Amino acid sequence: MRTVPTLLLPILAFSKSATLAAQVPESSPVAETVARFFSSEVREAGPRLEYLAAELDKLPALAKGSQGSRYGFNSGPIPSQEEAHWVQFDLGKEWPIDAIVAVPVHAEAVVAGYGFPLRFKIGVSSEAEMQHPILLVDQTKEDVPNPGKYPMIFHPVKTTARYVRFTTTRSPRSKDEFFWALEELMVLAGNRNVAAGCDVTFSRQLELFPNWAVDWINDGQSVLGMPVTTERSPTNGYLSAPANQSLSEKWIMVDLGKNYPIDELRLLPAGSRESETQTRQGYPRVGGRAFPPDLVVGISEDPTFAAAAWHKELESESLGYPWGNAVVLPTHGTSGRYIRVLARKLWARGKSAHNFALAELQAYVGDDNVALGKAVQAKDAADGPVSARWDPGFLVDGFTSRQRLIELPAYLDLIARRGKLEREQTTLQAHRDHLVRRTQSILTGSAVTLGSAIMIGLAWMLFRQKAVRRRDVIRLREQIARDLHDDIGSNLGGIVLLSEMGRRHDAISPEARSDFAAIQEAAEETAESMQDIVWLIQTDRMGLRELIVKLRKSAAMIAGNLDPSIEVTPPQFTNRNLSLLFRRHFFFAFKESLNNIRKHACATRVAITIDISSTSLKFTVKDNGKGFDPGAPAHSGHGLANLQQRAALLKGTCHVDSKPDQGTTVRLEADPSV
Repeated sequence: MRTVPTLLLPILAFSKSATLAAQVPESSPVAETVARFFSSEVREAGPRLEYLAAELDKLPALAKGSQGSRYGFNSGPIPSQEEAHWVQFDLGKEWPIDAIVAVPVHAEAVVAGYGFPLRFKIGVSSEAEMQHPILLVDQTKEDVPNPGKYPMIFHPVKTTARYVRFTTTRSPRSKDEFFWALEELMVLAGNRNVAAGCDVTFSRQLELFPNWAVDWINDGQSVLGMPVTTERSPTNGYLSAPANQSLSEKWIMVDLGKNYPIDELRLLPAGSRESETQTRQGYPRVGGRAFPPDLVVGISEDPTFAAAAWHKELESESLGYPWGNAVVLPTHGTSGRYIRVLARKLWARGKSAHNFALAELQAYVGDDNVALGKAVQAKDAADGPVSARWDPGFLVDGFTSRQRLIELPAYLDLIARRGKLEREQTTLQAHRDHLVRRTQSILTGSAVTLGSAIMIGLAWMLFRQKAVRRRDVIRLREQIARDLHDDIGSNLGGIVLLSEMGRRHDAISPEARSDFAAIQEAAEETAESMQDIVWLIQTDRMGLRELIVKLRKSAAMIAGNLDPSIEVTPPQFTNRNLSLLFRRHFFFAFKESLNNIRKHACATRVAITIDISSTSLKFTVKDNGKGFDPGAPAHSGHGLANLQQRAALLKGTCHVDSKPDQGTTVRLEADPSV
């Protein structure tokens, strides 16, 4: 067995030390100092990044994700990528169109810009058939870069039209299918989004509650939130005095001073500093603080509202909450002096107190908010320490609970500028980091090359000495010593110089600050809905046992008044991990079955059976309600189709057995390994 010559040990030790010394961390202070010294691009990037960070602090930010579990509009699978499909708005009358805004899907469960069309066009017409449309936007020549989370804003040549059609001509691919999606499509006429709540038709769509629905494309709920600046609000809005029960009426009324032809009302949900602090600390907060689940909005010329000129009843569902967006109510020029919001059911504040709150009420006549600064009356108002930032007059002060309100077009301009600056910041930061890493690589390579060259030189000279006389060896050693002294001394001098330069230059590390999310306190029903969503998205820690517990809780909440019986077979079972896909569709199918009973069955009893085996999981929901004929057209809507679609996604089966006056039985069976 050969051994390493004794004279080689110092060489190998030196080589290892040189290599380890060269392995310095990325973006080390030395590398950044050297990069700034030799690269004008790195030197110039620092001040520009500081400027961008300062400018972004002055601009409002988008919400961090989708509004609850509503993602937006989804076309569903399209057979061919080039197959054209459309969605069309009926604005109700002719409007002068100033801008069209396409808001991409931005949900926590999917990537920003999910499903945004690759190519599309936008046409308008005065005829629903769109036989001779005016083309306002044409993005059909080449693929459009994905906009990410920021909206695409188009300012076409101003024209007047009633119908607006968004047509995709090339759709993105997702695995083995094609589709396209939008969170919101807005049509601006002056300061108003005249597409909000209007009638929508389409050539193709996916209805998958609660994520995708055609109504979500113009429901006013999106990452854009409310149109605000970064100026902090001195007030929260209006908060009623607490009531002891939810079925208590509260009202607040704005006196405009004279009759106005009111085109649109906007209700802006409230928040508070308290809910903002709790969100930063990690507590889940959803929806607007104390926004009523059942309310009536009215316009009248009479302060007693004995005869309302216009009224609208709103009943919030668990997923219909306003979140961080305004509730927009078109009123079509209704004449009136008084605007009243009557809450007929209140959300609970804590365990006993029930309140009604709003941040702002706006009434638009054309482009003007005529409610701003007008007189306000209320049935009652909060008092005590909590009332400092709450007052009926704060309902029309031009602020949300957090920031100053501005008009929608100005807000969109600020959002567009923020998107442009963020993209520049990301690109510039990436380029600067690349230059610093390249400098780091050069320093590392130089150190390794120098160490390797010295090692090879030493090895050659040490082996060479075996063939020469002792005197030559001594002379050679003396020469090597001088060479090493000169080479290493020169390199040490360079390092000293670089170190002195580093001492005189301060390193700059720009920080990108994240804006706070919209925070609002949730009421009992909305909070429970959100807990479902939060639970669903927990992939590794949730298994079969947790799913069964969740099904029991949901049954008690949805059908609690029917005293449902729940039987799990076998009672003792082995826990196992379940995928997010399985838990999501199995759980929502179960809830949808119970919701159908609660809404339609008129049942007095519900029996639930959950069967567990090694290869399948099945639930059976049976009621004694009025039943129906599954084959009749009246019952071929999306409810049964959704159950079948979820079963198909789980590679399972769903059977619905029902006859008139004989109750209904729903059975869904799927493989839990999906």
